[in-house]
Amino acid sequence: MPNSSPERLDRCWRKARIAARILLREEQGRLTERDVRIGHMLAKDEGVTTRLIDQALYAFSGKPYRVAISSRKAA
Repeated sequence: MPNSSPERLDRCWRKARIAARILLREEQGRLTERDVRIGHMLAKDEGVTTRLIDQALYAFSGKPYRVAISSRKAA
């Protein structure tokens, strides 16, 4: 990644979180034209990697998953 300063990494992480939110909206069927436009911009950005987007998706959906797992009774 060019210019891997902490400031650059934070920008990429924020953009990946936005991309993840757009993907979640698409799954819910609530995608807008603005989302599509921003998604195209983020897809062209070199700093927004699929790995960062996957991590952001897990961050959004991981906590409810962990709560559901921990609330189940032991077999």
